[in-house]
Amino acid sequence: MEKINVRQGVSNKCKAKESLSVSFNYNMDIVSKIKDLPERYYNPGNHEWEIPIKDINLLVNTFSSYKVNIIGKVNTKVNKSVKSVKHIEKGKLIYTPKTKPYQHQTEAFEYAKTHDKFLLSDEQGLGKSMSSINIAIAYKNLFKHCLVVCGVNGLKWNWLEEVKLHSNEKAHIIGSRINSKNKLVEGGSTERIKDLETERDEYFQIINIESMRNKTIVDILEEKCKSGNIGFIITDEVHKMCNPTCQQTKGFLKLNSQFKIAMSGTPMMNKPLDLFVTLKWLNVENHSFYAFKNHYCNFGGYGGYEIISYKNMSELQDKLNTVMLRRLKSEVLDLPEKIYSNEYVEMGNVQSRIYKDILNSIKSDIMTIKANPNPLAQLTRLRQATGWTGIVSSVETSSKMDRLLELVEEKIANKEKIIIFSNWTNMTDIIQEKLKQYNPAIITGKVKNRMEQINKFQTDDTCPIIIGTLGALGTGVTLTAASTVIFTDLPWNRALFDQASDRAHRIGQKSTVNIITLITKDTIDEKVLQLVEEKGMMADALIDGKVDKLNSSKMVDFLLS
Repeated sequence: MEKINVRQGVSNKCKAKESLSVSFNYNMDIVSKIKDLPERYYNPGNHEWEIPIKDINLLVNTFSSYKVNIIGKVNTKVNKSVKSVKHIEKGKLIYTPKTKPYQHQTEAFEYAKTHDKFLLSDEQGLGKSMSSINIAIAYKNLFKHCLVVCGVNGLKWNWLEEVKLHSNEKAHIIGSRINSKNKLVEGGSTERIKDLETERDEYFQIINIESMRNKTIVDILEEKCKSGNIGFIITDEVHKMCNPTCQQTKGFLKLNSQFKIAMSGTPMMNKPLDLFVTLKWLNVENHSFYAFKNHYCNFGGYGGYEIISYKNMSELQDKLNTVMLRRLKSEVLDLPEKIYSNEYVEMGNVQSRIYKDILNSIKSDIMTIKANPNPLAQLTRLRQATGWTGIVSSVETSSKMDRLLELVEEKIANKEKIIIFSNWTNMTDIIQEKLKQYNPAIITGKVKNRMEQINKFQTDDTCPIIIGTLGALGTGVTLTAASTVIFTDLPWNRALFDQASDRAHRIGQKSTVNIITLITKDTIDEKVLQLVEEKGMMADALIDGKVDKLNSSKMVDFLLS
């Protein structure tokens, strides 16, 4: 084993208050990292590199193949960082998870023992979040925080719940606070900066990728990574960071912690150039994007700048395989038959204004609504505003629709078939139009040829999607070609939800069924979810008309609170 010598800096030529000198036999990985440090200095007489102590964490992960010798007395931070190199011999990595892991999740934990930075690319529904949480907690003694970067904005709330569900650690969305109504709300860039400048106790710190557009936020996070305050970063939906020229991606690439997990359920070799940012962040790609393109693309067409084909794909696949762990549901034998997950999305400003206008209108007429024999029906417009504002307004927008389209694209890339449910025909009509490129089948109360549509979905490979209302498609139909069920909005009770879910989970189903519910944050969606999951009997009674006026009134107040 080769040696690397580490000692407190003496020449101070690097112009830092405290410096560190390192010497070693030539290693390109270490040299390339040192050359990127703005204050580094090379002392040719001693064959040593002098670097600021604050940058030590950028290097220690490359020491794993060396025997590290500390010469003399060094700074406590340096001693702790260098000693962490021994921890990279991760056979001793131990953590007792709160939630019992499946075998494939245990295997991911074992994989992390020999991979400081890797792409966890398991198919959606295999519990990548839980695996990453367990791995990150196993390193908790080495640094203060694990940063979670969400490639999709609404995932911040999912991560908050995932950490709570699968660990005893605390999590915090950077820039969030409890308001006067005792609700957790998120602020803007100013609040995020103030939050980052205040040291917090929560181990998991959560932020969205859009925050990487702010230079101050990036500078603070970069410094926290360099100092070892942030020693682990998990990036969810990393394939969303595919444009290396945009500001948020440039900021993201500056986040260089000692340990990293990139997460994506999308088969990334389908778009070779999209791999660049992921491989660059995982420190396995050292070239520029220009060089990367020229190495893997053939150009032609007008002006010779159009990508007409790809080359060296086996080489790229080999490079990806060195840092990628990917399993499919069809390969995993210990999964349950049904996997449930809730996906949160956040409204944009326009959708939020439309929703609030409808909410205020309902509250102004609350007594009339409560007096109605079926008060829940009076809340339909409010619920529809969370799915597609064009149903209730002349303005058309929806974060939920955006996320639905992303999920569909990902599932189809994985060669899965999908059932999409909504309560309302005007919602299914819009979804059908948005997804017309996929030749979807459709079943609503308006459709006459039901069996023709069912057979099309079940047997035709060119039809990966079936869309339907809960009333028309939620009962009496077998759709075992599907392995994913997506609810764009929930029925009022659990029985209807389970009944609809079981269209895919029937005799003849050969795959695990992934059931996803889309929830718009800070809307009636959250209350309906709580109603279905926690107050099922009350909801059933309300729908059946078995609740007296007093309790009916309380239920409406609950939904609008």
